[in-house]
Amino acid sequence: MEPDDVVRARATRSFDPREADAGYKPFPSFAKWLSRSTVDSERWERYADVIGKLRSDSPDLLPRALEVVKRAAAWDTGAIEGLYPTDRGFTLTVAMAVTAWESLVEQKGPNVRPLFESQLKAYDYVLDFATHRTPVAEAWIRELHKVVCESQHTYEVQTPLGMQHQPLPKGEYKRNPNHVVQRDGSIHSWSPVDLTPAEMHRLCEELRSEAFNTAHPIMQSAYAHHAFVSVHPFADGNGRVARALASVFTYRAESIPLLILKGDVEYLPALEAADSGDVQRFVDFVLDKAIDTVRLTEESLRAAKAPSLDAALNELTGLYLRAQAEADSRNLVHEVGIKLFKTFGDQINERFDLVDLPNEVTVGSVTAPVRGALRTDYRPVIKNASGFVVSSAEPFAASIPRAFQVEAPREPKGEDLVIIRCLDSDDIFEARFSELTPEPTASVRLRLLVWSDKLISEALNELSKQASGSPHRPT
Repeated sequence: MEPDDVVRARATRSFDPREADAGYKPFPSFAKWLSRSTVDSERWERYADVIGKLRSDSPDLLPRALEVVKRAAAWDTGAIEGLYPTDRGFTLTVAMAVTAWESLVEQKGPNVRPLFESQLKAYDYVLDFATHRTPVAEAWIRELHKVVCESQHTYEVQTPLGMQHQPLPKGEYKRNPNHVVQRDGSIHSWSPVDLTPAEMHRLCEELRSEAFNTAHPIMQSAYAHHAFVSVHPFADGNGRVARALASVFTYRAESIPLLILKGDVEYLPALEAADSGDVQRFVDFVLDKAIDTVRLTEESLRAAKAPSLDAALNELTGLYLRAQAEADSRNLVHEVGIKLFKTFGDQINERFDLVDLPNEVTVGSVTAPVRGALRTDYRPVIKNASGFVVSSAEPFAASIPRAFQVEAPREPKGEDLVIIRCLDSDDIFEARFSELTPEPTASVRLRLLVWSDKLISEALNELSKQASGSPHRPT
């Protein structure tokens, strides 16, 4: 059931608490969970190897990339619960701690920044706990609830007089039933108040069992998350605690949190499927999110290697990029490629809508002939490569072109990729077909924003170098 304690459908009619308590379905044992699901270990290992390579090749920059991912997870865990609004660009602004992010956050409300800082503190708390590999205990979970809800002082309660705000008990199990009436009018039952301590004790026993501790980390993460939200032990904040708890096991395995974004539309349906016994769907969802986390870490590390975007913007004051792809939707490959390319252009435009360029700097569009695809079983999707050229005026005359083409497999299947390739550098962006249909996922959009920032900063930096070496530069 949805872990969203704020935006979920609230009870708007009365119901018999005893009947609702009787409807509670205890979470399955870990042994039963294992019998109903598997993890695609081979797929996971491919991406786990990526983290290992990053750890080996870029030990100094990897912590910076992981910090971006952690901040994204901490920001969106509150947005999922409706504590504040967000979008992909704003998540990236907070995650990368770009200039003035604090003031932008404060514009969303007086308590938003404290909420985020509490959530960020909770992920630090989880990381520290995961590093020490201490067994999960009830006292630790209650403390995690205190940390994540540190800046939240009240929560909404349905009473005979209507919805009211009441003080939030932090680190204490619920004192009143928190069953909810769903959008279809049915009642979803969580653990009754009197059973909650016993259910939490049972959960921790499962999480300390030998079978659990020798299981795959994706299986551990999925089970811990679902079992916890099945109990819903606290008056509020259960979703945030569940996502932090699930991150314990991905942190232990590969030093990454489990990144679930506000726009992940499969989150609720996968949880509901697990409630109905289809736990495989939720395990697959958690695997996808863990892989998304690895890929965002990789993209963030590449961005960390690029010149500082803030420094480049200070040099030239900004840049506006327009990239346009010709549309031809005759087949699925073409449609998906065009969709990704358009999303790419939209993301770059989004990053530069707020930037004012000086009169001496201009941006124009460019086209170029397409080149052969990187792989023999791939083909270019658009008829002409297109992109931008950024130029500086006399006496610092210089220009930097960037053209891009989209490449896709001739016969898409399974985990095939769609590629955006920069023809003026070695930069490429990859996304799976499954991430692009019916629409690009929240994770793809976030990774595109990170890649766009990298492209922009590198182009501006190269323009600065060319301009500084202009023969017309005054002495």
